[in-house]
Amino acid sequence: MGQLSGKVAAVTGGASGIGEATVRRFIAEGAQVAFADRDVERGQRVAAEIAASGGHVMFVETHVEQEAAVAAFMHSAVDHFGQLNILVNNAGIRMYHTVVEASAESWHTILGVNLLGYVFGAKAAIPAMRQVGGGSIVNIASVRSIVAGGNNLQYDTTKAAVAGLTRGLAIDHAVDGIRVNAVCPGPILTPFHERRIAAAGKTLDEYRAEAGARTMLKRPGTPQEVAACVLFLASEEASYVTGTCLFVDGGFTAL
Repeated sequence: MGQLSGKVAAVTGGASGIGEATVRRFIAEGAQVAFADRDVERGQRVAAEIAASGGHVMFVETHVEQEAAVAAFMHSAVDHFGQLNILVNNAGIRMYHTVVEASAESWHTILGVNLLGYVFGAKAAIPAMRQVGGGSIVNIASVRSIVAGGNNLQYDTTKAAVAGLTRGLAIDHAVDGIRVNAVCPGPILTPFHERRIAAAGKTLDEYRAEAGARTMLKRPGTPQEVAACVLFLASEEASYVTGTCLFVDGGFTAL
């Protein structure tokens, strides 16, 4: 039996990167998983691959900046699997502007996905978790919640807000038996980064060297390494852990 046997999890942004790695790890640990993403083609492909291997999974196209859409996703998960025990808020976007360059529209867009999407996820999941006596929420934040990235003002701001949201949710809902924590990844080699590396005319080896130089372990991490830490916080192995941020960054923030 896996660490999540008998549990039902909902994961946003589950079609690629850290989200996909989390969905697959949860399935391997015995969970039934509903995941949301706006990339329908990839979401359906990931779900089909998991189902073909015997995993209990469902995919729902969802734009997390829309409260009604997030609520519908959570309701679908509960209707399909009968309960909800775990939520992983992961869906996110990046924008590369200084405060002078950033428009009001771009602020609304990134806040809608990176912050309000997490708020809407928690708001819809908590009543379902109360019905089963508790649960676990894991928010994907970033090392950028405490250090600046340069030309990443909007992303950094939203990730700092996620860290604050995590602590606030944790204290408000401890009485419900709901633990709330955050994972803060450092440099992680995901498909998103692979596309940016290619667009910049760099090789993966060049990226690994540059990203690794900023860490103690001298390499970027993998989505699977982050998923392992998400699993820990979601599972009963972390039964006395709440309101915390776990940095998964190869020592990036300690240098």
